[in-house]
Amino acid sequence: MKKTLLAAAIVAAVPAMAQTNEAQQQLLPSLETIVVVSSRQPEAMRQVATSVAVLDEAQIKARGFTALADVLRTMPSVSVTNAGGMGKASSIRVRGESGYRTMVRVDGVDVTDPTGTQASAQIQHIMSADVGKVELLRGPQGLMYGADAGGVLNIDTVAPQDDTQVKLSAEGGSFDSQRYNASVGGGSDRVDYFVGASYAETEGFNTSLKDTVLQDDDGYENTTLHGRVGWNATEALRLEAVVRNTDATNEFDQCGWPYVDDCVGDFEQTNARVSAAYNTGHFSNELAFSTTDVERKNYAEGAVSYDTEGDIQKLEWLGSAKLNDIHTIAYGLEQREDSVREMNRDQWGAYAEYQGHYGEGLYVTAGLRHDDSDDFGDYDTYRVSGAYVLDTSAGSVKFKSSYGTGFRAPSLFEIDYNRQQNNPDLAPLTPEESEGWDAGVEFYANSGLHLELVYFDQSIEREIEWDGGYVQSAGESTSEGVEVIADFPVADWLVVNANYTYTDAKTAEDTVRARQPESMANLGFTFIPVSALQASVNLRTAEGTYDRYGDPIGSYQVLDASIRYALSPALTFYVRGENLTDEDYIEVPNYRTAGASGYAGVEVTF
Repeated sequence: MKKTLLAAAIVAAVPAMAQTNEAQQQLLPSLETIVVVSSRQPEAMRQVATSVAVLDEAQIKARGFTALADVLRTMPSVSVTNAGGMGKASSIRVRGESGYRTMVRVDGVDVTDPTGTQASAQIQHIMSADVGKVELLRGPQGLMYGADAGGVLNIDTVAPQDDTQVKLSAEGGSFDSQRYNASVGGGSDRVDYFVGASYAETEGFNTSLKDTVLQDDDGYENTTLHGRVGWNATEALRLEAVVRNTDATNEFDQCGWPYVDDCVGDFEQTNARVSAAYNTGHFSNELAFSTTDVERKNYAEGAVSYDTEGDIQKLEWLGSAKLNDIHTIAYGLEQREDSVREMNRDQWGAYAEYQGHYGEGLYVTAGLRHDDSDDFGDYDTYRVSGAYVLDTSAGSVKFKSSYGTGFRAPSLFEIDYNRQQNNPDLAPLTPEESEGWDAGVEFYANSGLHLELVYFDQSIEREIEWDGGYVQSAGESTSEGVEVIADFPVADWLVVNANYTYTDAKTAEDTVRARQPESMANLGFTFIPVSALQASVNLRTAEGTYDRYGDPIGSYQVLDASIRYALSPALTFYVRGENLTDEDYIEVPNYRTAGASGYAGVEVTF
C-alpha cells in the first residue's frame, strides 16, 4: 500500500513539474552541492560515487523538530528507535546496522561516548538548534574514518555570515515543553565566529508500560553551548577552534535491580577541536587535535546506581595533493586514545586514496587504510568507487558504485564485562569486520527533478552479541536492500520529497535483526504559496519490524506538519504538529511513544 502510494505520487506529479524558483532549489538535491563526508575533502556531489544524503539548514527548519534524531528519520535508509520521547535512549540504524556502527561527528569532532556499552554517540542529546547541514555517508567506511558498517553522520553547525547576525527563538507546546535559542555570528575576510546557546525542557509522559505504580511523567532538560572561531592568518593558512558542551538531565523508568521507576540520569559531554589548515590550491594540509569528554551518573530512587566517565583524544593530519587536473591523492594519519576510568586503548591509523577524473564525466577512487591497535594488532580496510556522469539536454544521469570495508573493535565495556565474569566459556573478543557494496543510478533534470535508485549488500563477520556475556557469532550477519529516492517540484508553489527503503537484515543465525523495519517510507510535501509562507507535511511509515525474541512489532504511519510565516526578514512565526493522527505505536517494546502534540514558536533575526 505504501509503495503504491509513493509510486503513484511520483508518476502523477512528474508531468506537471515546472522550473524551480529559489525557495524550491533549497529543498532539492543538486549535483553541484559540496560535501566533505565521503573523502574528508570538499567535493561536488557530481564526483561522489558513494551513497551520500544531505539536509541543509532550510530543510532542517522546514521539518522543525527539536531533536536532531527526529530530523534524521526523514532520510533514506535511516530508522530511529526511541524509548519514550525527547531525551530518552535512542538509536539510529543505517541500512539495518545498529547505531554503534555509525560514526557521528559534529564540526569535525567524533562525539562517540566511550563509556557506552557499545561506544556509540548519544544521539538523543543532540538538538537541531544551530545545525546548518547534515551529511550521511551510508555503508562500510573504514577507509577515511576507521568506521564500521553503518557509515558516517557528519553534522555542521550554522556557518557565520559576513555581517554580524543575532538570532533569538522561543517555543512552547505539548507536555509543558519549552525551547529557547540564542546565537550570534559574523565575520570578515580575516576572522569569523559563531556562538550559540540552546535550552530545551519537557515534562514528558510516563514512558514505560511497566510503570503501573508510580505512573509519573518522565521529563528531560538539555542545555547546549557551542562556539567556533576561525582566523585566516594568511591567504593560505587558517586557524580554527571549536568547543561544545551538552549538559542534560533525563528522568526514566526501569533502572537498578530489582527494577524501580524513579530514575534520573545526568549526562555531560564536552567536545573541543583546534586545527591549522594550509591550502595552496594544489596542496592542502590540516593538523588537528580534538577531545571528547563524557561524564554520566544515574540515580535509582535518589541513590547513585551508575557512575562513569571517559574521553577520546585524537591527533589528526589530513591532506590532499592535486597532481594535475586528472590525478589527486588524499591522505591522513591519526592517533587515537580511548579511556574509561582505569581502562584505555591506543590506536594508530593511516590512509591514502587515489582520486581520478577522466574525460568529461568519469570519476574513480581507490584507497587503503591501516590501523594498529594496542589491543588487537593490525587491520587493513579499503574502498574503491566509480561514478560516470552523462550530461544531456534534459539533465544529467549519474551511474555510481562503491565497495568498502570496515571494522569495529570491541568496546572497553564489552571487554571489561567479560573479564569480570571469569567465565571460561567467554572467549576473548576480536574486532568485527564488515564489507559492503552498492550500485545505483541518479537523474538530475533541468526542471529540478531528482530520482535515485540504489541497491546495497553488506555483511559483518564475528558480530558481537549478548548471550549471558558478550560472544561472537560464527557466521555472517547480512543486510541488503533497495533505496528509492524522488525529489521534484510539482508547481512553482509545491515540492515533493520522498524516499522508500527495503531492508532484509538477518543475523548470523538467519533470524530477522531486532527493531529494523523491513520497509520504510517518507512522503513529504512542501507548499510555498508566497515567499513568506512555507508549509510542510511529512508522512513516515514502517512495517515488518520484530523484537529481539522474534515477535512482530506493529507497523505504523505517523503524520507531521509545520507552518512557517515570515512577517518580515527579522520576524518569523511557526507552528508544528507531530503525530497529528494520534497514532498509537511503539518503537521499543514496553515503551510508549508520544501521541498527538502541538508546538508554536517565534524567531527573531537582526
